[in-house]
Amino acid sequence: MPSLSFATADVALMSEHDIDVVLEIERRGNPHPWTREHFENALRSGYLCFVAREGAEISGFAIVRILVDDAELLLIAVSPDRRRSGCATLLLNEVLLRLRELGKSPLHLEVRASNLPAIRFYEAREFLACGRRKNYYPNGVLGNEREDAVLMQRAINV
Repeated sequence: MPSLSFATADVALMSEHDIDVVLEIERRGNPHPWTREHFENALRSGYLCFVAREGAEISGFAIVRILVDDAELLLIAVSPDRRRSGCATLLLNEVLLRLRELGKSPLHLEVRASNLPAIRFYEAREFLACGRRKNYYPNGVLGNEREDAVLMQRAINV
């Protein structure tokens, strides 16, 4: 399968018709995945919900909750067979562009403390660690113990 490239992929707003594929990506990559109802509620609530497509195939998605002055990246996920293809960067760039247009800054997120590839991804894109939530995530890679969340944020030039 060819790798995703900026030249052949695009990002669009998610629709209810995309949820089946988005759910499959979410289930394949998240030990505690969102449900269909979560995605439907996000769409109904006006969250920024994006999908990355290469042709007709959805390769990844991002969900952003808009707050009063800032925003929170709730989910960003890429199909396991499309990781390290530029898809997450493409999605994040679209999120940042839209938030800049809306005048929202900073962008916040939480990431599992054990998810070092994700932490490195965000750090490479100017996110800074700004806190920690102890025992935030259930049953992570540590078995039945809870796992800390690293809080990160990035300013957006508005």
